[in-house]
Formats: sequence, C-alpha cells, structure tokens
Amino acid sequence: MLKRRIAYAFTALLLSAALLAGCGGARSSGAGDTVVVGSKDFTENILLGEIAAQLLESKTDLKVVRKLNLGGTTVNFNGLKTGDLTLYAEYDGTGYSAHLGHTEPITDPDALFDQVKKEFEEKFGLTWSEPLGLNNTYTLAVPRALAEQYNLKTYSDLLAVDEQLVFGTTNEFMGRTVDGYEPLVRTYGFQFKDVATMQTGLRYKAIENGDIQIMDAYATDGKLKEFDMVILEDDKNFFPPYKGAYVIRMDAVEAHPEILETLNLLGGKLPDETMQELNYRVEVLEEPVDQVARDFLKSAGLID
Repeated sequence: MLKRRIAYAFTALLLSAALLAGCGGARSSGAGDTVVVGSKDFTENILLGEIAAQLLESKTDLKVVRKLNLGGTTVNFNGLKTGDLTLYAEYDGTGYSAHLGHTEPITDPDALFDQVKKEFEEKFGLTWSEPLGLNNTYTLAVPRALAEQYNLKTYSDLLAVDEQLVFGTTNEFMGRTVDGYEPLVRTYGFQFKDVATMQTGLRYKAIENGDIQIMDAYATDGKLKEFDMVILEDDKNFFPPYKGAYVIRMDAVEAHPEILETLNLLGGKLPDETMQELNYRVEVLEEPVDQVARDFLKSAGLID
C-alpha cells in the first residue's frame, strides 16, 4: 500500500521459484510444527511479518521460520499455495482484484473483507485473520499549514480552493481507470490548477519546495509523518479499501488452531496512525525492524 501491491511480471515468477526453493525442508503444511512467515518486499509488510513471527514465538510452542522481504505479491501468494509459506500479511483489496480477479469496485469495507475471506477459503484453501485495523489505501494529503489555513478536513472541502492547487502524482495513478486521477476528478468535480507527474519519492520534495500543494499517498506511509502531512477524509468513499490482515493456510490452522487464535489477538491493534508511526521509525529513523516490532507488541500488551 507502499508500493503497489500487484506483481504479475514474468520476472516475479522466476524470483518466486528461486526464493521459495531456498525454503529447504521447512514446508508449512498442517502436518508439521513449523510455521513459515513470509512477507513482501516493502517496509510495512516486512514489519507485519516480523510482528506475526514474534507473537507466534511468544504465544505458541511452534517453530517459526522467517522468509521476510521475499518479493512481491505473486511470490508470496504462490508460496502459500505450494505450502512453502504458512502465512503472510496481505490486503483485502489486493485479494479481491489480483487473486480473485474482480474488477467491479466494492467500497463497503466490511462487505469486501467478508467476500474475500469467503472466496479464499472456498477457492484456495486459505483463510484470513481478523483485520489488523490498518487500511493502506490511496488517499489525498496536504501540508498541515495548508489544511489549517483553509480548514481542509475532507476531499469535498478542497472544492473551495482546488483551482489554486497543483496536484502532484505519479504516472501509475494517472493511468488507473477505476481509482486513479481522472475518475477521482469526475467523482468530486475537482478543477485543480495543474497536475504534475513525477517519481513517487520526488513528490515529498516538491511539497517541501511548494511546487505542488496536494498529492495522492498511501494512508500508512511513514513519510506523511516526516513531512507533517494531513490525510483528508474520503467523504464519498471513492477509494476502495485495502484492509491489512494475515492470509493463512487452512490445513495449518486445522492442525494448529493456535496459529489463527494468536494472530487474531492483533485484530484492530494496528490502525493507520500506529502503522504509519512504525513505518516512520524504520524508514526515516532507520531503527531495526525487529526492535520496532517488539516495541509495538509490548506497548499493545501482547508480549512481556
């Protein structure tokens, strides 16, 4: 939801085969007592993998093997299906579109999650933990000074000042036909002064320099905190939800119900603000992932 979540390229498939072959004998079907925790290759997902691993080590007698920073969506999902992974953190919006192939948007967060969970169990033999609380979807963000100057709290509030603002975005967001720039503008009726496209990382510098005044962002991006950006409320529910949770092999849960029971302890414990802070500590302050994960679990009262 740093990242975009869908990786279908042939190179990703090759990477999947190479990386998962390295899992050796630690296959994670329900027959054994080993849990293999995977993750995608960006900060938030690595953190969520480490949080799961530490919690399982603390609460169960299972052996936990980490396969973090494994690759993109395809690598991890294939690892679950083959049994080389037991679980990894995923987003229901990715499950809905990338894995299940749906194209019609569902903006009701609860309805989307329930449908994805049901179809994953029926089609793939995979289940989902309780949602963690974070929704790493697209959002719109503005500098705090601008938000305070014009009392900006919702997307609709932008209509009073949109003609004064330059919107900074990426080519990917400009090209998205369901939840990208053009449908966003149609839905809200925005008429921005101009649109500037650039690489993802350059937008924060452009905000700092005043070259742009508003940008699309991921709701849990740690850099939003670094640059003191305010996330506006999507009051028309334009962007589809991307709730985070763990996807787990059902045969492993059947053999060891404590896996799902333990991961469900994290339900609701990681709202956007908390996840953003954890991402900030790793990406900006450069603190070790394992320490940040441990600090979170202690503060949540889940480990001693």
